[in-house]
Amino acid sequence: MERLRDLILLATLWFASTAEAAQLRIVGMVTDKFTAAPLAEAQVRVYRNGERVRTFTTGQNGRYELLLDNNADYVIRFVMPGHVTKCFTVTTHGPIWEGDHSIKEVFIEMTLFEQVPDMDLSFFDLPMGIARFDPLDGRMDWDEAYDGRIRGEVGTLMDAVTRALAARGALAKLN
Repeated sequence: MERLRDLILLATLWFASTAEAAQLRIVGMVTDKFTAAPLAEAQVRVYRNGERVRTFTTGQNGRYELLLDNNADYVIRFVMPGHVTKCFTVTTHGPIWEGDHSIKEVFIEMTLFEQVPDMDLSFFDLPMGIARFDPLDGRMDWDEAYDGRIRGEVGTLMDAVTRALAARGALAKLN
């Protein structure tokens, strides 16, 4: 019985200390895929464990900033009228160093591009990247296997988008 009490106390202390672990701050820009110009007023939607917890828009410089809680699964979605919506995911689960109040900062640029009429671009509803942040060592790693699985389809679709936009003269106006 004493051992059970000790385990419960240990578990309580572990969960209570997670608020003190290294946290992840993501800063970045939302830009146009073809011009690299910052996209002002792009909407950033933040979902934690499947629930939308925050929505805001980028400023004139296209910048955004997020401080993520530990022990959660996030989807960061970027939306702009007339453009294809994209997202990436980050999980922040992991063991922690008690008393660690550090913040690790990572820069992530998200590029958006115009929707193309009559082209199925629903593939971009999938995450464009899957990352894992480890609060214990403050490292964020991207799932390279996932990246490898989607890279071909993304390339094929982007080639088709480029051709479609060039055919209607939209790319010529941008350059």
